[in-house]
Amino acid sequence: MQREWSFTVPDGQACDRLDRWLTARITDLSRTQLKNLIQVGQVTVDGHPARAATRLKAQQVVAVRVTEEPPAAHGEPYALDLDVIYEDDALAVIDKPPHLVMHPSPGHTHQTLSNALVYRWPGIRQLGTGQRLGVVHRLDRDTSGLVLIALTDHILHQLQAQFQARTVSKGYTALLDGFLEPEAGHVDVPLGRHPRHRQRQAAFPAAPAPLPRSLRTAFTAYQVDGYWQSRPPGRVFPFTQVALEPRTGRTHQIRVHMAYLGHPVVGDATYGLRKPRLSLPRQFLHASRLAFDHPVHGKRMCFRSALPADLAQALAHLDPVV
Repeated sequence: MQREWSFTVPDGQACDRLDRWLTARITDLSRTQLKNLIQVGQVTVDGHPARAATRLKAQQVVAVRVTEEPPAAHGEPYALDLDVIYEDDALAVIDKPPHLVMHPSPGHTHQTLSNALVYRWPGIRQLGTGQRLGVVHRLDRDTSGLVLIALTDHILHQLQAQFQARTVSKGYTALLDGFLEPEAGHVDVPLGRHPRHRQRQAAFPAAPAPLPRSLRTAFTAYQVDGYWQSRPPGRVFPFTQVALEPRTGRTHQIRVHMAYLGHPVVGDATYGLRKPRLSLPRQFLHASRLAFDHPVHGKRMCFRSALPADLAQALAHLDPVV
C-alpha cells in the first residue's frame, strides 16, 4: 500500500527547512517519521532526493511517498539482542536502548521493539490488538530505559488494569537546561495537542474546569538530584539533573511539563532550546525505575536501570555545582 503527497512551495515560505515545512503540512506523520522518509529517499524536491536541512525555494515541488507494508509484515521477527533484566512465564522487563522505535509505523516497518519481541518470544504475536503485541506502555524513540512486557493475554489485561488504576510507579532521570528551583516540586497542568503544530503536545495552564475533551489532566513530580555546569573555555551554561515521577501517562508529558517550567530536557529537538548548549544525539531522558504488583503472586516488583553510556558520558563532560 502506498500513500503520496505533493506540494508546491509558495513564494512567502522560501528558505524554510524541508523537515519543518513538511511537518506543518503532513499531520499524519511525525517529524521523526518524515526525517526517516527523507533519509531513505522517499522525499524529493523537484524530483531529486533531498536532505532534512534543505532550504526550500519558491515554486519548488516537494513530493512524499510512503510505502507501507501489509499488516502481516508487522509481526515479522527482528533479530535484536534485547537487554532482558527480568523474565518469568508471565512477563518480562527489558532495558530499551535509545533510537529504537516501539511499534511499526511508516518508515519503521520492521526494525522495531515489537518485531524484536516476536523474535525473542514468538507466541507474543498473538497478544493484544493491532501492532502493540504484549507491550503494556511505551517510551519515545529516543528515550531509553525500562519497559514492561506481558507474555500472556491474561497478564496483559491485568497489567493494563494496573496502569489505569495508577498503581504502577515509573521514575525517570533527566538533565534539564538551567538551574531548576525549588529543588522539589510538581507540575499539575493539563496537556493537549498543540493548536498549530499538530504533531506536538502543549501545556494549557489556564484551561477551564471541567476540562474540554481535547485536554487531559497531567501530573509530574520532580526532585533535583544535582546541579551541573559546562566547562570553560567558552561560556559556562547551567544544567539540572532531576528524578521525575509522572503520575499520569500522557504523550510527551515529561518533555512538555519541563519545557513549561522553562527548563526543557537537554537534547530535546521538539520542545528544547533552538540552540542546544550541550551536544547530544538525543534527549537526555531515561526510564530509570519501574515498580508494579506482579499479577500472579501479588509481590511488589521494583527494577532500576543505570544511565546508559551516552548519557553518562555527557555528564562526565560537565562539572558538578556544589
